Amino acid sequence: MTVFFTWLLRTIGIGGVAFLGLYIYDWGIPGASRIPYLSSIPILGDLTTGRAHSYAADQVRLATSQMVTKFERDALASQLAAERRLHAEANLAAAEARTRAEATQKAKETADAEVERLKAEAAKDPELSKPNARDRLWLEQH
Repeated sequence: MTVFFTWLLRTIGIGGVAFLGLYIYDWGIPGASRIPYLSSIPILGDLTTGRAHSYAADQVRLATSQMVTKFERDALASQLAAERRLHAEANLAAAEARTRAEATQKAKETADAEVERLKAEAAKDPELSKPNARDRLWLEQH
């Protein structure tokens, strides 16, 4: 390895080696980013993938995490709107049920009062309390 660096230094000079080193640091070694797990090694990963590719990958990760967050926020907002709509519908249905219950209660009270009135009327007239010949005659006619 030392022989290679010595040869490279003699061939392209100190400026060329510095340029080549910065170029590799910035853009990485071509094709090395395709080697699995190589980019996860701390120093070697920076040299093989390059600063530009690492920065781009970090930006993609950051944007993806924000997109997931935005998606989750939109989903929660949609769920909240649906729950509010269902809550309003339930309140409306409950109000209608209370109105129907009050009307039913009033109708029951009216019917009970009519039954009591008919019972009192039947108690006054002994013929109305039991079926008699007049009732049977009426049933035969109708």
